[in-house]
Amino acid sequence: MTRQTFTIDDIKNMLIDQLESVVARYAPPADGSFEKFGKYYTLNPGRADRTVGSFVINMSGARRGYWHDFAMQSGGDILDLIKLAVQTDNSGALREARTFLGLSTQNPADAARNAAAASRAKAARAKAEQDERGKAERRAKGAHAMWLSGKAQLRGSPVESYLRDTRGIDLATLGRQPGALRYLPECIYYDECAETGEVTEARLPAMAALICDWKGRPCAVHRTYLAIGADGRWGKAPVRAPKKVLGQYAGAAINLWRGIGPRGGKPASLPQCPPGSHVLIAEGVEDALSVVMLLPAARVVAAISLSNLGAVRLPKNVSGVTLVADMDENETARAQLSRAVDAHRKAGRTVRLFQNRWGGKDLNDALRSLQREQGDICG
Repeated sequence: MTRQTFTIDDIKNMLIDQLESVVARYAPPADGSFEKFGKYYTLNPGRADRTVGSFVINMSGARRGYWHDFAMQSGGDILDLIKLAVQTDNSGALREARTFLGLSTQNPADAARNAAAASRAKAARAKAEQDERGKAERRAKGAHAMWLSGKAQLRGSPVESYLRDTRGIDLATLGRQPGALRYLPECIYYDECAETGEVTEARLPAMAALICDWKGRPCAVHRTYLAIGADGRWGKAPVRAPKKVLGQYAGAAINLWRGIGPRGGKPASLPQCPPGSHVLIAEGVEDALSVVMLLPAARVVAAISLSNLGAVRLPKNVSGVTLVADMDENETARAQLSRAVDAHRKAGRTVRLFQNRWGGKDLNDALRSLQREQGDICG
C-alpha cells in the first residue's frame, strides 16, 4: 500500500468527478428537493434550514460543485460543502475528503485511477469555463441589443406614465430623463415556476434599464413588465415575476443618475467621475429614482438586488457611498445589509446608511406617502 501526495486542487477535482456521490453524502435529498437547469436545490446541511429553495448546488457547467445559500449570502466550492456539512475547519474538510475518496491508503492502481479522475475533471472544468465565458459574452450582447431596440424617448410612453402615476416619480421635473432607461413596446416574457412547472409566455410592454460594470461596459438588462390596471393606470404586469434580468449582473449596477454638474449641466459618467466622488446605491430602480427625486444633485445607481448591494464595484475615484435600504425586520435582510456595509468599508470607502423610517416597504412607498400628504394639505 502507498500514500500518494495530491494537491488541494487535485482533491477538489476528484470530488467533482464524483459530484453526485459527494452531494448524496453531504447534502442529501430532503422533502421538496429538486434539480433544474443543472442546479440542485435542497436544504442547507450546515444550518436549521426548513424550506428548500435558497440553498443550491451547481451540478454542471463551469461552476460545477459550487454552492450558494441565497438566504445567508454564503457560498463556496465542493470542499467548502464538506466543511459546511461536517461543521469543521479547512484541515478537517481535507481529512474528510481524503477519507471519502479513499486516499489515506491506496494501491498503485487506485492511485492511478484517482490521478486520472483529477486530470479528467480539471480538463472538463477548463472547457466548461471557456464555454461559460462564451455564453456570458453572448448574453451580454443580446441584453445590450434588446435595450438598444427600445425607444429612448420616454415622454408620452407607458414608462413615463407608470413612473409618474403609479410610483410618484415625475421625470419631467428633472429636466432630463435617465439615459439608462428605455421603453420596449413588445418585450418577450418567459417564466417557469419552479414549484408548479407552469410556463408563461407573452409579449408585454416593459421598462428596460441597462446594467453596466464599473468600467461602463453593458453586461445585462433589467426589465419591468407593464400593463394597464383596473384603475386605468400603468402598473406592473399581473404576472408571477414582473421584474426579470437578462445577463449576469453580479458586481454591476444600473447607472441611473449622474447628478448635476458645476454649471448645472450633466457631469462626467461614473467611470470618469472626479476624485472624492460620492455615490448613493439603492436596491431597485424605483427606489433609486425616488432618491433622484429627493436629491437630484446626487449620483445614484441601482444594485438590482439586496444581495448585490455590497458587491457593486465602483471606480477608484469613488471615496464614499450611501446605501439606501429598507427598515427590514427580517433577520436575513439585516445580515445582508450589514455585509454590504462591511464590503464597501473593506474597499476603502466611507459608508453611510440611509434607511426608510417613514413607513411602507421602501423609499418609494415613503415618497408616495409624502406626496399624498402634500396633496391633502394643498387640497
